[in-house]
Amino acid sequence: MEKDFDIVFVKPKKYEECKRCVDYIKEDKIVHINLMDLDSKESQRILDYISGAVYIKEGDIVNPGESIFCTIPKNKKHLFDYKPLNGKFNEDEIEEIVPSYKNK
Repeated sequence: MEKDFDIVFVKPKKYEECKRCVDYIKEDKIVHINLMDLDSKESQRILDYISGAVYIKEGDIVNPGESIFCTIPKNKKHLFDYKPLNGKFNEDEIEEIVPSYKNK
C-alpha cells in the first residue's frame, strides 16, 4: 500500500472497520471519517474507539459537518475558515467533541 499521503478518507460500514482508522492515526495521518450511513449507537462506538487513539497520540478531533469527523495529529495545524450554520460557536471558538464515556 502507498504510504506517501497526509490525509485518508474513510467511510466505515461497521464498528470492526475502525481499527483501520486507528492504524492511520498511529501513523500521524489526518483521518476524515464519514459516519453518515451508520446509526447513532454504531457511530458513537466508533467515535469512542477513535477518540482513545487520538487522545493517546495527543491529537485533536474536529467535527466539520454532520456525522463527519476529522482526526488531526498533534504536529498538524488546522483552521475552520467558515462559520457554522447552527451558530453554536464563532470564528474564535472550536467545538469540542466529547466522547460518550466522558458524559457519565
